[in-house]
Amino acid sequence: MSNERRKKRSETIQEAVQLYFEAVMQRSRIKAMALANEDGLLVAGAGGGYDHEWLAVLGVVGHEGNVDDMIQEISHGEGIESWDVAIHGRKLRVAAVGRGRVVSEDTSVALSRIFAPFFGVSMPIVAAS
Repeated sequence: MSNERRKKRSETIQEAVQLYFEAVMQRSRIKAMALANEDGLLVAGAGGGYDHEWLAVLGVVGHEGNVDDMIQEISHGEGIESWDVAIHGRKLRVAAVGRGRVVSEDTSVALSRIFAPFFGVSMPIVAAS
């Protein structure tokens, strides 16, 4: 018997990522999240009142250029934290607004599970004891 904690699910990858981000935001002080590819293109985002496309771009390029003013504007003065996640051999980047604690390994595992059908990968079923 599996231990399923998710209450909301979606077969659509973008919506499933959004639902995952919303669950993370409910458990933390994060206000918005975006998932981007290596070029900064938005894959999925969550968090009302934030421009997810700009959040995705700034999560990728924020450390490379002089975009501090734009980060402050897009994040409503909160700042942006971002980290890479490995998903089935591909590198994507998560950007988050707020001061919540998210473990990048947990994010990678969750997103790998969500993306598994897209890449034709079967994920192991974890049974509760």
